[in-house]
Amino acid sequence: MAESLRDNDELQLTAYCDGELEPAAAVKFEWRLAADESLRARYSRLTSLQKAVRSLPQFDLPPSLQARIRSRLDAERSSSVKVLRRSWPLQALAAAAVFGAVLSSSVMMTIEHFGQGEEVASQVVAGHIRGLLAPQPFDIASSDRHTVKPWFTARLAESPQVPDLAAQGFSLLGGRVDVIGNSPVATIVYKHAAHTVSLTTLRAGQDVPEQTIAGYNVRSWSDGIFTYVAVCDLPRADLAAFEGAFSAAESTAPEIN
Repeated sequence: MAESLRDNDELQLTAYCDGELEPAAAVKFEWRLAADESLRARYSRLTSLQKAVRSLPQFDLPPSLQARIRSRLDAERSSSVKVLRRSWPLQALAAAAVFGAVLSSSVMMTIEHFGQGEEVASQVVAGHIRGLLAPQPFDIASSDRHTVKPWFTARLAESPQVPDLAAQGFSLLGGRVDVIGNSPVATIVYKHAAHTVSLTTLRAGQDVPEQTIAGYNVRSWSDGIFTYVAVCDLPRADLAAFEGAFSAAESTAPEIN
């Protein structure tokens, strides 16, 4: 029975990581992740490993080396009657050891790097889901950036610009304070048709990879001051358009305190 439950957990975990769960099922799984430390650790390992493998560089062997390998394989096939034992040269063994050490180090650094980004993305998506489940997805309701920006400034050490994007199809609804890690951060809330867009602002330098979590697309970019993470169930192309509209408006908007 316990093994059957664990197998079901693995199936749900894989579907969740691939963004294949329905929103309602994904929310329930989010609750389980929050309550089950063991399941959360397996999720972190799986997503980190997925990202690490996808990010490994692909190398093409030089044509001369490919020819040598093919020649060696052909020679092995033709001499199947007699098995020859070969010893690797010392230099080749040393090179293989160095390559293995470098590759292991690179993989571990990649896993750690993407693991941190995955954790941040999961927390941002969780904040977005909590906002959708609440009576309102914001702490302050206003379509006036002159109201929302000072509200952030009064509560946070650093607060982002709040551009008006209504002309681009993204209406300002308001803002809220989320907690990512242990730090309070500003989240600006926009509306596009029937879709709510949460734009969370983090300190610059945080790398959050583009991905899909629990059915919600995640897109991030940086302006050198903040790293912005947009979450919505809009298609990725629409989130890319939102990034373009926000970046263009932010660069020309006057400073509001």
